[in-house]
Amino acid sequence: MKVLLAVSGGIDSMCMADMYGRAGADFAVAHCNFHLRGADSDADAEFVEGWAREHGVRFFRADFDTEAYASEHGVSIEMAARELRYSWFAQVAAENGFDAVAVAHNANDNAETLILNLLRGTGLRGLRGISPISPLPAGYCPENCPAPQAPPHCKQWVPPSYDAEGGTNFQGSTPPERGPVLLLRPMLGMTREEIEEYARKNGVEYREDRTNAEVEYKRNRIRNAVFPEFAKINPSFVRTLNEDMERFAQAEDIVEDYFREAEDKVLMDNKIDVGALLGLRHWRYVLYRLLEPLGFHQDTLKSVQKLLEDYAADGEGTFAGKRFLSPTHVLETASGTMTFRPRVEAVPEEDVVVEGPGEYALRGRTVRIEILSVPTDIMLKQPAGTLICDAAALPFPFTLRGWRAGDWMRPFGMGGKAKKISDLFTDSKFSLSDKESAVVVYSPVLDKGGDGHVAAVAGLRMDEALRVAKGSVNIVRITLP
Repeated sequence: MKVLLAVSGGIDSMCMADMYGRAGADFAVAHCNFHLRGADSDADAEFVEGWAREHGVRFFRADFDTEAYASEHGVSIEMAARELRYSWFAQVAAENGFDAVAVAHNANDNAETLILNLLRGTGLRGLRGISPISPLPAGYCPENCPAPQAPPHCKQWVPPSYDAEGGTNFQGSTPPERGPVLLLRPMLGMTREEIEEYARKNGVEYREDRTNAEVEYKRNRIRNAVFPEFAKINPSFVRTLNEDMERFAQAEDIVEDYFREAEDKVLMDNKIDVGALLGLRHWRYVLYRLLEPLGFHQDTLKSVQKLLEDYAADGEGTFAGKRFLSPTHVLETASGTMTFRPRVEAVPEEDVVVEGPGEYALRGRTVRIEILSVPTDIMLKQPAGTLICDAAALPFPFTLRGWRAGDWMRPFGMGGKAKKISDLFTDSKFSLSDKESAVVVYSPVLDKGGDGHVAAVAGLRMDEALRVAKGSVNIVRITLP
């Protein structure tokens, strides 16, 4: 296996490089200069390059303006450095045929990650810690590399050794087609104390990062302020936490199997069968797993759970017609179902004036308007999605528009009884999306009182006044495919 080692110059990565060298592995060294510590950052880069030259190892280096990148993209310095380095690692690996990228995360790093995940809130996946082998983060593949933005915040420095081997600033380059690059963490089973002991025994030289002793960053604060207190309680706490994470990983695998089976029972496309969901013993967890990836906040998830608990206790009640929002998705409840879809901000549409026969677009739907002569054997039963109206009762021009609060009609076949359009929607089990996409036919000829008396809801019902009666000459056929 051909491996690219991510080497910072610190004790962990230098010990990793030493181990790969002693093992006679096929590897190269990559170093990122984030320019966050002035001359110290440059000295780290020179140190790592010197080690590679001394050991005859191929060397790659990139220089980043990390602070500018973080500012422009609105992320922390830590996140900026992560995005920049992994995008570059992916590029170098793809262009140079590396099978894997190795980073020097150790058992202490794993324990720190567990504590960070617990503090920010996490499911079981966050308790399993860092995986020793995983795919290199796909979000940082060369095609989507966040580094070469305008103005560019990634300036790749090309040393002579790299330039001689065809190095390139990776903007616009297309790597060859190949399988996924792996991300390896070969040091994950070693504690920091064990790594320090290895460095002493084998004379491994390394650079000290003075910022590691600071507590500005969350991880450093845990490492320098919290872990010493843990050690007073249990000197072997790092090993203990890592063993716990192995058991958490096993438990998470079992739970994942349960969730996948449950998901097949309750989810069809983007619709959740509420009856099937509530029939599960652990439906609350299944609900969390279904909605949490869609960005729903914990408070929103609790509200959805409470609605389902009330529904399970009281039946239909006021379950239908509710909407819950995440930054990216909308969840809507209807009779016995919950549907989620990507969130698209509604853009108000102008009313469409119908001057004559033709096709008219409104709310993402097409309405066909036709004028036909009344046949002697006219069938008054209307096909699904079609309304047949007396042309004299619905003269041109009339208007197609969205539903408004207060709209009402006297639906054909109800003996002239008035009914709110909102109640028609409820009777027809319309979801909120159905209501938003409904097309109302409005005629001022019918709404003489100006109180929202509408002529029809396309594809659903029409007013009694529009019925085709004996003596009608022409009809208007309104079709909503």
